Amino acid sequence: MEPIKKLSSSYCPHCRSIKLAAKDSRAHSAFGFLTTKRRKVCPKCDYRVTTIELPLHLAEEIFQET
Repeated sequence: MEPIKKLSSSYCPHCRSIKLAAKDSRAHSAFGFLTTKRRKVCPKCDYRVTTIELPLHLAEEIFQET
């Protein structure tokens, strides 16, 4: 069985070599609660990705193991 690979938003999913840099960060509330929306860019290949960060207490409720 092949091990599960963990995807990290800190490293570029395109070239996988350089840590992504936060280009823009702002408050976001489109889901009915306050989150942080970040635009990240790879300084090597210019790949861009957007992440939405949930508050820890909300993430624990959503992703709790049963």
